[in-house]
Amino acid sequence: MSRIEIKKIDEFTLKGKQKYLEDFLLSSIDKGVFAVADGFGGPVAGAEAAETACVSLKKFLEDQAGDLDATLPFVLKNYYSLAGNVVFNSMLYANERVLHKNLGKGIHEKGGCSVIAGVLDQDTFALASAGHCQGWLRREQHIQSLVIPRSYSRFLDSSRQVKSLHHQIPLIAVGIDELLEPEIVEFKVRKGDQVILATDGIYDQFWSREGFSFDFSVDEMKRFFQSDLVDNLAFLKIQF
Repeated sequence: MSRIEIKKIDEFTLKGKQKYLEDFLLSSIDKGVFAVADGFGGPVAGAEAAETACVSLKKFLEDQAGDLDATLPFVLKNYYSLAGNVVFNSMLYANERVLHKNLGKGIHEKGGCSVIAGVLDQDTFALASAGHCQGWLRREQHIQSLVIPRSYSRFLDSSRQVKSLHHQIPLIAVGIDELLEPEIVEFKVRKGDQVILATDGIYDQFWSREGFSFDFSVDEMKRFFQSDLVDNLAFLKIQF
């Protein structure tokens, strides 16, 4: 079976009211791999952690997707597909690389990041997340959350109405602990679907705001988000 066609990818980063942009993203339409990260730890450490995580994820997914042996040096979970195992281990690899960057640094010099990453295997999309990045599936006129952000704001209010930057603290993240356990979601994609991956600059309620359209161009979408953006934003939309 051939891989479902990716018709288009729209992606961008935006600086909100934060002083520095620590969000990062990478994608490959040819390889069907995607990574979005929201760094923390300061303008240098946070930005470096987010970039390191995305580069590591993309490299691992491009090199190892479709190769069962790729999971063997890490962790093989029988309840995930091959794609699920590969994206799970890509997160462990990214965690290892960010931890390595933090070696020898003081507590105020270390960086970490929330991450969401995906790989497409034929018509199966395997998604891994750690922290407060978000993902949605839009099918026809319906949009559904794909992951549960692991953040303090979500802990305080499961409806995700809390928007204070002081509460946007990830409770799990890449680059903090060797024992990372990312959340894995696997699902079949169809022609016409859209998968959206983003940092915590946006939330579920954005999709129902007056004037928003999923058919916006990149420039139109940036203008729409910029008008009410509190946190920084890395945004990636995959059109099938």
